[in-house]
Amino acid sequence: MQCSKIVHLSAADSEPDLRALGDQWRTEGKRIVHTNGCFDLLHVGHIRYLQEARTLGDVLVLGLNSDASVRQLKGPTRPVVTDAERAEILAALTCVDCVVIFDELVPDEVIRALRPDIHVKGGDYAADQLPETPLVQALGGSIAIVPLVEGKSTTQIIQRLSRWTRSESAREARSGLTKSPHPTARANHVAGRKDCQRVIGVIPARYHSTRLDGKALLDICGKPMIQRVYEQTRRASSVESVYVATDDERIFRAVESFGGRAIMTSSNHPSGTDRLAEAVADLACDIVVNVQGDEPMVDPSAIDKLVAPLLEDTNVSMSTLAAPINEEDEFSDPNVVKVVTDQDGYALYFSRACIPYHREGVADGVSALHHMGLYAYRKDFLLQYASLSPSPLENLEKLEQLRVLENGYRIKVVIDEYAAIGVDTEQDLERIRQLIAKEVN
Repeated sequence: MQCSKIVHLSAADSEPDLRALGDQWRTEGKRIVHTNGCFDLLHVGHIRYLQEARTLGDVLVLGLNSDASVRQLKGPTRPVVTDAERAEILAALTCVDCVVIFDELVPDEVIRALRPDIHVKGGDYAADQLPETPLVQALGGSIAIVPLVEGKSTTQIIQRLSRWTRSESAREARSGLTKSPHPTARANHVAGRKDCQRVIGVIPARYHSTRLDGKALLDICGKPMIQRVYEQTRRASSVESVYVATDDERIFRAVESFGGRAIMTSSNHPSGTDRLAEAVADLACDIVVNVQGDEPMVDPSAIDKLVAPLLEDTNVSMSTLAAPINEEDEFSDPNVVKVVTDQDGYALYFSRACIPYHREGVADGVSALHHMGLYAYRKDFLLQYASLSPSPLENLEKLEQLRVLENGYRIKVVIDEYAAIGVDTEQDLERIRQLIAKEVN
């Protein structure tokens, strides 16, 4: 059946119109299937998914995030295609019977009006992880999960376009002035590339904190802090999905309430890395970004820069972010973790002490960097890393990343001007509130 109607729920009388359409189909004895998404840059993965969803009933209604909704979910550079154009393309598919454009982050209004028999989601979710599940089930419907087509996603298309753009920009910038790499080195680099890699962001979050208890749920201009972190992480173009890993039901429920994805983990983990490893063990992904749960202004572009080395070269197993140190007193501050690198940009050592020691005085161009708490890992390496025992230097400095170096692995250090603003005290919280209030207003 070809699509006969496009509905925009912000239009007058649109909800009663949709409700009447659902009643008509039920009167005709048809099973109504509903799914939803952004469907930006429509591709073969979308079409195969929709065809599979259509087989579950007699009528397929597609809830389509409006332009405003996509911007909230994906950031100011999305959508690539307007909601009117996306709706027209989707409406032309024979497997889609109705397209409903909605302005919410989650399609609760569509579900209430339509009362679908089956709500379908694509991916590796569990039904009880979906924010729509309680409403669908309360209206008498059920949940179905359809696996996504491997290697086919909008995020992966954007990643490939981004890599191509970076490559072209670098080629133009060199303008033939840069020496060609040694043929063997270039061959090794090309051989180490992998084009279709699924990147997810995970935010480990605990309720209890030594200095600011319950900070993950503290209000920042109308939203809990964990929601601010989640939304900023989703704006990174390299990240396909975001999860919060927590051992606390209050955080879990809060994440679900704003339409996010949360994973319950053990409360016995000694570190965030262990919590991270448990959370991703059963998720389909290639690269995992570890985002600090107390940085509500985390920069999406910094996340993209962090992930880039792993997307470009499969020989890179782990990366982290560091920034130049601009204040002299930061070198001696033990709360400012320093890192020094080799000539290829891999970490030699991390320390709370002032490194390197300048025996002959300050040396121009030779200095430590300020290490930031952002990490990206290949999933298999993360699981291996978490299985290693704490190391002597790690215990001495209380720096978990030293476990990697002590066991002979390498960490790629990405240099950026990113200045992390963490929330550890009431003063930090008030500062963040003021900064975000200025952005909102």
